[in-house]
Amino acid sequence: MNHKIIESSLALFLARGFHKVNTDEIAQAAGISKRTLYRYFPSKDELVTATLEHFKMQVRTKFILVLSQKELPPLHRFRQILTQVAQELSKVSPSLMVDLQREREDIFAQMVEFRTANIRSLIGLLKEAQERKEINSDLDVPFAIDMLLASINTLLIPEYLISHNYSFDFGLEKITQIFLDGIIIRENEHSSKRRKK
Repeated sequence: MNHKIIESSLALFLARGFHKVNTDEIAQAAGISKRTLYRYFPSKDELVTATLEHFKMQVRTKFILVLSQKELPPLHRFRQILTQVAQELSKVSPSLMVDLQREREDIFAQMVEFRTANIRSLIGLLKEAQERKEINSDLDVPFAIDMLLASINTLLIPEYLISHNYSFDFGLEKITQIFLDGIIIRENEHSSKRRKK
């Protein structure tokens, strides 16, 4: 029952934010009475917290799944992970992002911290790609990841996305593309380096 309530709440919160969703709608979506809802979650705040924690775990599970596919090249996994994250976070409506930032700063901060920790954990993939000579050997990988994070944390915020009419997944895809274009060694660069030797 707990899982059913959280899944029903998640669908509503992702689409409309939590401010515009009331407990009557949540109970109806879960196919239960309000009394039953309050038995599991005495307050809406508790339900919001539990639901977004569940969402974070969904994202993390997919993240770990791709990370563990050692047979795939490191840059492929790097791009695939960011694509997966973008696909999951694209489900988050601007309304929910605004609600979190304005009314649940604690959860908004946790979401940013969660995103930061996950992206920092990709340092190993870039170092592996560096060893395979897929990215520039002189690249400072931790700094590059911090630069990627700075772009994400500056641009992928409600105010910027809403004012430019960008979705989260579009923004993350563009940031990832520009980032990888700057660090990947192209075939002509390999040839040039061989000639210099």
